[in-house]
Amino acid sequence: MKPDLANKKVSVVGLARSGMAAVRLLKKSGAEVFVSDFKSIAPQGLKELDGMGVAHEAGGHTEKLLDSQMIVISPGVRADIPILLRAAMMGIEVIGEIELAYRAIESRIIAVTGTNGKSTTVSMIGSILKKAGKDVHIGGNLAPGRPLCQLACETRPDSIIVAEVSTFQIETIKTFKPYIGVVTNISPDHLDRHPDFESYARLKGELLKNQDETDHSILNLDDLNVQKYCSGYRGSRLDFSLIDPVENGSWWDGRSLYLTQDKKSRKILDTAELKIPGKHNISNALAATAAASVLDVSWSDMAAGLVSFRGVPHRLEEVATVKGVRYINNSMCTNNDAGISSLRAFDFPLVVIAGGKEKGTDLSGFMTEISKRARAAVLIGEARERLKAELDSLGFSRAVLAGNMSDAVRLASQQAKAGDVVILAPGCASFDMFRDFEDRGEQFKQAVHDLEGR
Repeated sequence: MKPDLANKKVSVVGLARSGMAAVRLLKKSGAEVFVSDFKSIAPQGLKELDGMGVAHEAGGHTEKLLDSQMIVISPGVRADIPILLRAAMMGIEVIGEIELAYRAIESRIIAVTGTNGKSTTVSMIGSILKKAGKDVHIGGNLAPGRPLCQLACETRPDSIIVAEVSTFQIETIKTFKPYIGVVTNISPDHLDRHPDFESYARLKGELLKNQDETDHSILNLDDLNVQKYCSGYRGSRLDFSLIDPVENGSWWDGRSLYLTQDKKSRKILDTAELKIPGKHNISNALAATAAASVLDVSWSDMAAGLVSFRGVPHRLEEVATVKGVRYINNSMCTNNDAGISSLRAFDFPLVVIAGGKEKGTDLSGFMTEISKRARAAVLIGEARERLKAELDSLGFSRAVLAGNMSDAVRLASQQAKAGDVVILAPGCASFDMFRDFEDRGEQFKQAVHDLEGR
């Protein structure tokens, strides 16, 4: 299955983490590689490119990248920019990084997509398969995980790859076909990249479009959008549900997780044994359990993998307790539904730090949840004025504005009382004030630790 790339001229567009991994894989395959990046290239990246003998350009794309037989684009690069449209018209194949990786990978792939819960579900599956003794590797779009092109270089045919996959990646697949495709949920997001919700939701379903009868899909039975956009593909289907027992898959009775196979149900574990809070994380655990069942993992290994799982950084991450107030970092919360789920994970009085870069989505549900559940809110980023206006319209007058994360945490600490939870639940993207969501979460954690030192 490995592609014959020896001496083939290939351009890589966008040299972030995925782009550099693609360059390494291409060089390993004997390709002649050229790199083009719209931004500047960091000194460390330049040093590595020069060390591999890779020609490059930065600060924009020129016709040099058209002198190639294939173009590989990073997830952050739109496939409809003029020079890539021109490349397609010239007959140059344009693919994404995960498509390139798929053509080189010989092991089975579990791909997880959805609006929320992807990273946690990927990590839960990884934890379960590790307990089961599998040679499992997690990555894809998972931060700070490894891109698929890197895993293509590191895995064996008997390995299992569990990969987080975004719509930015799905829109450039051609033959990519996961052995198991998981869709956690679908709600409006990234409408600054996709033209409308219909386009975004349809892309989620296209994760499964190349599957055949030997493959499997794991679908959220409670999510009408998942049912609408992800049903009808050829893979064998399993469901998971927080509401009803399912005939083939995993479900929750309000207290315990169950798995049904061959019309027989068995309890996996009580959800009180899970170490991470929130009903949404029970749903993630159900998805992970169903995926593991396809690989004939024992029920005891499923339970052990879930019980030992302690979460992913920047997803409901416990930071510290200062003067009786718990501080929770949920920087990965970047949309309306994630904001609602974040707040509903706690039965304590809340002070919420929210806001960031607009993504063209409706945040009214999240604002309503803040107005009902929060003692106070501290708002940051370019969306802060809009969010304050929405909270004012709901009669919530306990919102203040902050100019940076340090001030936001300080203001939140002044509003909180012993027994409260201060949670960073932005509901927005991070790029207006921070390098990425990880940078935002790290700055939150540093500000909390600064409180400890006072």
